[in-house]
Amino acid sequence: MQIHTFARLGDIPGVARELANGIDVDCVDETEYQTPLVCAITSPSASVEMLKLLVSQGANVNALVNEYPNIERKKTVLGFALKSGNFEKIQYLLDAGANINYQNQNGYDALMDAMYSENASLNQNLLSILNLLISRGASASGVSSYGESAISIASRIGRFDAVKLLLESGADAKQLGWTELMHSIAFQSADDVKELLNKGADLTASDGEKTPWLLSVHVGDISKAKLLLSAGANRDDCGFSGKTPLMFAIDNNNIEILQWLIAEGFDIEATNEYESTALMVAAENGRTDCVRILLEAGANPSKVTKYDDKAITLASNLQIVKMLVQAGEDLSEISNDMRRLLTQVNYSDIQISSEQYLAGKHRRFGTKNPELMDIDFWQEMVRNGQDSYYARKKFGDENYNEPVWCYDRFGRTITELPDGRIIEIAGEHEDFCDPDFCIYNDIVVYTRDGNFQIFGYPEEIFPPTDFHSATLVGEYIYIIGNLGYDDQRITNETPVYRLDCKTFKIEKVETSGEKPGWISKHKASYKETNKIYITGGKLCVMVNDEEEYVDNSLDCVLDLTNFTWSRLSK
Repeated sequence: MQIHTFARLGDIPGVARELANGIDVDCVDETEYQTPLVCAITSPSASVEMLKLLVSQGANVNALVNEYPNIERKKTVLGFALKSGNFEKIQYLLDAGANINYQNQNGYDALMDAMYSENASLNQNLLSILNLLISRGASASGVSSYGESAISIASRIGRFDAVKLLLESGADAKQLGWTELMHSIAFQSADDVKELLNKGADLTASDGEKTPWLLSVHVGDISKAKLLLSAGANRDDCGFSGKTPLMFAIDNNNIEILQWLIAEGFDIEATNEYESTALMVAAENGRTDCVRILLEAGANPSKVTKYDDKAITLASNLQIVKMLVQAGEDLSEISNDMRRLLTQVNYSDIQISSEQYLAGKHRRFGTKNPELMDIDFWQEMVRNGQDSYYARKKFGDENYNEPVWCYDRFGRTITELPDGRIIEIAGEHEDFCDPDFCIYNDIVVYTRDGNFQIFGYPEEIFPPTDFHSATLVGEYIYIIGNLGYDDQRITNETPVYRLDCKTFKIEKVETSGEKPGWISKHKASYKETNKIYITGGKLCVMVNDEEEYVDNSLDCVLDLTNFTWSRLSK
């Protein structure tokens, strides 16, 4: 419903019109399963004034609402506000009668939800929120069914100021699992720590998350960390899930202790049990300065986790994305959240009629090179960012004879032009076994002001293309490689196309020489005049008359002066 979109956008007149037209103020969105009040609470675009309007019209401040689509897990309205970490919204809901003494089905209460708020480790309003909750009667001693408490969460994320506040408010110190030495490391002087060390304090004790040595790094006190190492603490200690000392420093964006650890020779490439490096952790948590320091120290941005994520895939702000691209990473690998920030397209729900959906629901090829695809449904899908299933559900479409056009894709490329435009090329939606599986051959051009155009091409001019590379050279983008459909692949050929960034015309480039073969998921780079280098990726090859998908072990270069391929010796 539009009221949910208006609530997220902070559009007070829009919400008021919907309510005046008889829309239920507590109606649940058919896809996200959230009420307008929750939409406003969780959106940074909606102000407290939006909450006031909804509550004045009868919105239930004590409603239980699904936390995630299709998952039966309820959260209170206040719980959503606490997760957002917005002090003003939390205060307003409490003033409006929200129940501060709630517990969800796993025993999590208001203080624990506050500690699990977005970016709680750096939220400057956290102490104010905790003080507000405690002053309104929230108990500091609650324990979840998983044995967690507000104070144990505060310790785990490195908010020792919150630990101190909770202790002063009656929290049980036993929930920390700290020894006297650990308490001294967190709250007392280096001399007090030294005295306990001289008395033989246990250096191997753990609170379940970290040892005294790791706690000193987490607290960010170099003098105490040096004392512990001098006393014999094991510098190879790791925390829960293999969390390394550098990762503890990154938690609190503590630049000084991170630089000290690097200078002391701690391994910047050491990984936790998920095979994440310190650089990946810093990128994912938006620790921009830590990313810069690690890259300057030589951290490898191309490493991959056990789940195939890279630092650029995990990056949570555009500054970090820019640094990683400058370090040689591919802009195409950023997350959908970063894509939306980069292209500056404002989110909106699909706001077209069923007739417009039916008219534009299927993929179609262009009839010209290029053809502007001015299709209402396609435009809405780019703005909305949801998948085909979302669109089908919204319009009650159970006809699975053809895929529904979708812009939630894998294997597309993203190229930023010097003039600020962003060009995204092709890609696929879902796997071949899904009814909405489709490989596309369109491009979308963003002008960085929230506007964009979609261009289509005849299939014979530019075939469906995914997992290719896109290399900007002057006024052209060279599109190299493709996984494509089964019947497209020619094992001894390498598809190369060229996109004109002024006219958006695409032409096939005929090449000769030692071609890489039918390559995809590779890396391309323009390193010297008129040469594109290709490394890594996958090759489709024929083995005993059957197609196999193997690692590419060759490095190749395409000379753009004569469009000839050559292979580089290892």
